[in-house]
Amino acid sequence: MPEYSGYKIVYEVIALPKSKWAILIEIMRRADGEILAGRHNPFPSQPFDTKLEALEHVNCYVEAVLARHEPDDKARRIA
Repeated sequence: MPEYSGYKIVYEVIALPKSKWAILIEIMRRADGEILAGRHNPFPSQPFDTKLEALEHVNCYVEAVLARHEPDDKARRIA
């Protein structure tokens, strides 16, 4: 999972029945504690076959949320 300067990203991969996986995620700005995306499942109707597949989708989701909230490119990926 990439890290972003100035943001705290908390995620949890959850095992579902039938060998499927779901993910919960929360994104907050470290400077002021503003929650950009409260703890939720961004893909409620899409269980994933593997943990890696779930994390790939989450990486894209995080980038989209940060781009939407920080259009002037303040969000810098550090890893």
